[in-house]
Amino acid sequence: MARFDRKVERTKKSFEFTQKEKIVETNKDVFKKNFTFKWVQLNIKTVCVFLVDFLLVTLLIIPFMMQYLNATLAFVLGHGIITSLVIVFTGFLINKEKIKVVPFISRFLFMFILLGASSALSMAITSWLN
Repeated sequence: MARFDRKVERTKKSFEFTQKEKIVETNKDVFKKNFTFKWVQLNIKTVCVFLVDFLLVTLLIIPFMMQYLNATLAFVLGHGIITSLVIVFTGFLINKEKIKVVPFISRFLFMFILLGASSALSMAITSWLN
């Protein structure tokens, strides 16, 4: 059987075929759809993989960045940019999706805002307490 949708209206003497219109998603729709946590499948496997990604950046990359930047900037940029990139790439690999530009940018910006803001907030609270 055919895997496409079409309707047939039958009258006594003629047939009228109409095909179902394809819904075209714009880049704005794709951006809005991916600017959430819905692309993350939360189960034990993904949580462990994201934790390994976070620890990889925390233990290997941020200390390297601290040699060239001050600690606060290295912490915020490391978690804001690098951890966001690693988590987004890992999310694409876990979901077995092709990496497309608009979903990648929207997911990266969402994670950058989330992780960068939380890192900046934690560094601000830490410096305020000291």
